[in-house]
Amino acid sequence: MGKEGRGDMCNNNNDYDDHDDVMEFGKVLKQAMASKIGHVRNEHKNIRQRLRNDGNEDPPETYQPEQNRYLKHNSNIISLPTYVALVLLFIGLLLFGLAYVLHYRLPAPLSIKDIGSLPDQFIAERALNHLRHLTNIGSKPVGSYENEVLAVEFLTREISFIMQRANPAQKVSFDIQKCTGSYFLDFKPYGIMNYYSQVQNLVVKLLSSTNSSSSLLINCHFDSVPTSPGGSDDGLNCAVMLEVLEVLSRSETSLKHNVIFLFNGAEESPLQASHGFITQHKWAHEVKAFINLEACGAGGREVLFQTGPNNPWLIQMYGESVPHPHGQVVAEDIFQNGLIPSDTDFRIFRDFGNVPGLDFAHAMNGYVYHTSYDNLDAIPTGTLQHTGDNLLALTKHLASSDVLSNSQEHAAGRTVYFDVLGLYMIRYSETTGVILNMFTVALSAYTITKNIVIIKSGLSRVGYLKLLLLGCGIPAVGWLLSFISVLLVAVILDVFNSSMSWFRRPGLIFTLYYCPVLISNMVFPLLFQNFINKQASWLYVNGVQCLWTVLLLAGIISGIRSAFIFMLILLFPTLASFILSLSHWRNNLRVWLTVYVASTLPSFVFVLYSSIMAFGLFVPITGRIGPDKNPELIIGIFSALLCLLLISYVTPLIILLKKPWRVVASASGLHLLTVLAVTLTPLGFPYSANPSAPSPQRIHILHTEQIFHDLLGHVRSENSGYWLVNMDHNSPGSVQALIPEVASAQPVGSTCEKELFGGLPLFSPRVIQICEHTHWIPAPPPVFHHPTNLELMSQQNISQTTTRLTFRVRGNLNSFTGPDRMGIVLAPSVKLTNWNFDAELFESGYKWQNKPTYFISYAQGLTGAPFEFWIDVEAAAGLPAVHLDIAVVGHYVNSRESMSEEFKKFLSKYPDWAHVTAWASTFKAWKF
Repeated sequence: MGKEGRGDMCNNNNDYDDHDDVMEFGKVLKQAMASKIGHVRNEHKNIRQRLRNDGNEDPPETYQPEQNRYLKHNSNIISLPTYVALVLLFIGLLLFGLAYVLHYRLPAPLSIKDIGSLPDQFIAERALNHLRHLTNIGSKPVGSYENEVLAVEFLTREISFIMQRANPAQKVSFDIQKCTGSYFLDFKPYGIMNYYSQVQNLVVKLLSSTNSSSSLLINCHFDSVPTSPGGSDDGLNCAVMLEVLEVLSRSETSLKHNVIFLFNGAEESPLQASHGFITQHKWAHEVKAFINLEACGAGGREVLFQTGPNNPWLIQMYGESVPHPHGQVVAEDIFQNGLIPSDTDFRIFRDFGNVPGLDFAHAMNGYVYHTSYDNLDAIPTGTLQHTGDNLLALTKHLASSDVLSNSQEHAAGRTVYFDVLGLYMIRYSETTGVILNMFTVALSAYTITKNIVIIKSGLSRVGYLKLLLLGCGIPAVGWLLSFISVLLVAVILDVFNSSMSWFRRPGLIFTLYYCPVLISNMVFPLLFQNFINKQASWLYVNGVQCLWTVLLLAGIISGIRSAFIFMLILLFPTLASFILSLSHWRNNLRVWLTVYVASTLPSFVFVLYSSIMAFGLFVPITGRIGPDKNPELIIGIFSALLCLLLISYVTPLIILLKKPWRVVASASGLHLLTVLAVTLTPLGFPYSANPSAPSPQRIHILHTEQIFHDLLGHVRSENSGYWLVNMDHNSPGSVQALIPEVASAQPVGSTCEKELFGGLPLFSPRVIQICEHTHWIPAPPPVFHHPTNLELMSQQNISQTTTRLTFRVRGNLNSFTGPDRMGIVLAPSVKLTNWNFDAELFESGYKWQNKPTYFISYAQGLTGAPFEFWIDVEAAAGLPAVHLDIAVVGHYVNSRESMSEEFKKFLSKYPDWAHVTAWASTFKAWKF
């Protein structure tokens, strides 16, 4: 072939991708063999000559295509200008803006003026008025006057007004339930016996037109934690339920089944009034499905984060009916695996009522959750409209469905579900999900294999193996380096006391953690670009595709429904590769590149949208996960995973840029500047008291009295002080320079083992695991006008080896005064065989001095009978006494007079960006 013909061939191949480059080479070989002509390169003389082929189909040994065309630069292959990286960044920012707007988009709220023209629609302004009255009451802990009297009076009054205005075609019944009971609450890692007395439920029943015996339950709670008015948690949902009840009761058309509206008065205590309803109320047996409304934030859209168990018809009806769908099965997997330190009434209805349901929560702006900032100002009116529109539509659809009355026939199976930018809810069965995932794996494997065949046809075995290892190995190393780099950044920030610098400004996560992941995935392809041709960049793409295929296959094997994310990441590029392989456009590198990048956009937008929701949830949660966990590691690893989902397919294209190291240098410089800024300037301070956008540090401080008795009942030791329960990684160091007492505070440490539960007034069994990370400041004792005490009422031998001990705790507001929140801790040296609580004996799981422990949580709503209980202990005959350690913890949450002036003065020293929850408490221990 002459020089002219050779030049023509080069020009024709200028735009070929490397698949077609190899194919073209094969065609040339075939033509050469057919005409008995071969090519030989003379590297020293740079001349060409013709030779006749000897008939062997293999290329002459002196011609080495894998070296000449793959391991060396080809000047005819296109190189992209560096500004293409800026274009891709700009497109990414535009898509981020789109996802951000759609995530925070709320419907226009309807006002009272719209009632006349839209009588059957949810009116947000009317619900807002309910919410305003409810939050104006203030904090409403169980047992407080605000909760047991004022909130109940308000809700009763509003429900009565609604009943008076109801359409004559509607029948509405109302009942106030006062319930007492107990059950074992299997918190992780330590469970409790949950005992409640005289807690209240307000129950409204909207009867069907068919005298149906099946009911749909809708639940919220009107109590709150101390210091919080409970705007979103859970006043918002109470207001929404009142408005939905108003709209349905005024309708001329009755529903096919009953709807029960449960306003429960003891959820924060925890999860007590819902248990009283589902196990004791006269209407509980009618409930066939439920909707639970909760909050772990304020504002935004409510998210469906838990369904079932099983009963796929529920999510199907949700997707069919609601105008603003929002939910992901990923949230369900995360929540049910205990990664979020919260729980809801969902588990009570599920576990004790055997009823399936849907669990919703407002999860955005979690900074205000359980704080004084959870007020009306934190809730846009559009949030009420969004939740109300969805709840009204879903209630109508479920209560009009034939499935509700025979739901057991539709109970089998689980569902994969996720919303597409809040516009549509995609849902399909778990079996369909497995089939779709397997199809994606098979299609991916086919396209990878096809590409391998194409490569192998033009290469020796060594060359083929080299390219295969480079294609899969380099992306894999980049992924590994991504996680190593973010862990390194997390350690550096922690060492320089700059932990949680992104807490107030989550946008810093991008430059702190996303940039190292980007750099890690760009550097290795560039380091190996001297060993592989630019045109073979698609080899890295195949390698990335192979990695996601393996992860998707692992997800299928493990049965994780959230594996659909890997499917979405893999499906679109794989389909693009398959379609291009069938098209003549595969011969054009620019077309291939355009189609390939475009194929990554659907999953890119979806991951962006999901990332906004995920960080909006998890960043505030790091402020309450405890001091024993490093939030930098959590956010760093989480960021690396999300970043890989976003950029893994794009970063291999870095080798196509003319000046790729400029991109790497820019990302490195941006990351370095951010690290310096957050470690050396106030930019990295994580907390803020800005009322419009607060990000407070949470601190619990209990003014505690400790009294320990010996076997004779004499006081053997007593102490008092401030117990500091640190809720995040920066506490108490963040205030040590501001408050001298905190600077000298002593870590509790080993004292947790010396005394039962360290002599600390635990308010939740979850605090046990962070006990050694809490601190103690000696201080004068609090003043209790109604002290907590334990009395041994009787000791009865019911057999030769078993003794029944009956105790009374002074813990109600009648003749035996004391706090309405208490805890009983038992640590027997002998066997505990029985007690008078409703549940069987369950150990808490915590061992103290190798003894099992039992934690009993007590909450009282209205004034009731004294708290009495008995236990049976078994000991071998001949023992002189029964050995039992028992402690009573009293929490004076609602007793303002127990807050001493010294304690108030100490609390006033905390800065405004610290949200302090404080009360007086007592811990008294006895031996029997």
